[in-house]
Amino acid sequence: MADELRSGVAPVTSAERIGELDALRGFALLGVLLANLGWWTFSGFTSIPEQRDLWMSDDANRTAILLLNWLVSDKANTLFGVLFGIGFWVMYERLKAKGGDFNRIYLRRLGILFIFGWAHMLFFWPWDILHMYATMGFALFALRGLSMRAMIGIGLTLAVFARPTVELIRKYTGVEESIGGIVWTPEAQAARQEAVLGNDYGAWFNEYWTMATQDYILSGVFIGWWLYVLGRFLVGAWIARQGWLQRTTELLPQIRKLCLIALPTGLALEALYTAIEFEFLAAPLPVAKAIHATGVPILDLGYACGIILLFNSKSWSFLAKLFAPVGRMALTNYVTQSFLYFFLITGVGPGLAQAGKLAPSETLPICFAFFAAQVVFSHFWLKAYRYGPLEWMWRALTYGEVPAMRRKKEKAAQPA
Repeated sequence: MADELRSGVAPVTSAERIGELDALRGFALLGVLLANLGWWTFSGFTSIPEQRDLWMSDDANRTAILLLNWLVSDKANTLFGVLFGIGFWVMYERLKAKGGDFNRIYLRRLGILFIFGWAHMLFFWPWDILHMYATMGFALFALRGLSMRAMIGIGLTLAVFARPTVELIRKYTGVEESIGGIVWTPEAQAARQEAVLGNDYGAWFNEYWTMATQDYILSGVFIGWWLYVLGRFLVGAWIARQGWLQRTTELLPQIRKLCLIALPTGLALEALYTAIEFEFLAAPLPVAKAIHATGVPILDLGYACGIILLFNSKSWSFLAKLFAPVGRMALTNYVTQSFLYFFLITGVGPGLAQAGKLAPSETLPICFAFFAAQVVFSHFWLKAYRYGPLEWMWRALTYGEVPAMRRKKEKAAQPA
């Protein structure tokens, strides 16, 4: 089996890697960290209404939440999803070129991620994205034969309209209110916070199992999220099929122009959405959803163009390249971040039990400090090893044998 899987396949070398992709993954992981810790501490998952009202009455905390909503929320997961689709197509083309069995390798790789992601969500981190990526990764695999036009058409439709459409259906059919009466009442939120703060994993698991079944599965929320993810995968695969990331140096003038348009436009649209979301401005809900659904991909396009320009800059490339080692170890760093959330918020085991105590403005410096540590760790780890720890395990399970972990030291030149 291992020989069949490896046929014609060799590990991607440093020279074969697309450096911009690694930098973009690292940048997206910073956004994931900020959004996850910021919203998990502020939402009804771990806090109660009185605590949130108190935070929003404070200038520093209100500013932190507004900035998070404006600059980060939904942008990080969107960029990460597009990058997954790009990675899928790059792997597809490389394995075909090498004569490798893409179907078997990819499906086995995806099956391992599927098991890991669902276990990660159900037993440890309720906001896991890996289970969605694995599940919709199978759909992306099934749709790989789409024409270019169909791929971008379906991708954009799902990416822009899937989640807001499902959210509006839930609202106007009464599903949202019905589920809210089970999991979002003040009493339910207080019980959830008590379980989070206590040193009782069983109680914590029961609370979040209820959340997963009621507010994620039975409410239909998962439909919007999964289709939203699939749309971003398809957009990413379409971008890779265009070959743009393989030609960034020759496309820099166009990327610069695109950045100058997309970045301010996306910032303006998301600023408008944030103003509506926090009731500084009034607008019908469908209008707010449409602004957000449009603003997110435009702002992400601006972010991505900006990182690519920085990466290829003569003077400032080091800023973008700081993200690259983190992106090369994306799975390891993503899971490590979930350990941080669990340790800070819960009282389980050595947890610090900060649910309801850790203010939004306090989460931002924690996130930046932790990410800086991940940058340093990833940089030094990859100096000595070929893969991140979880990437190494994932590859071993995919190919059925243990790959070499340590980098080979170059032999010193022999004297003549």
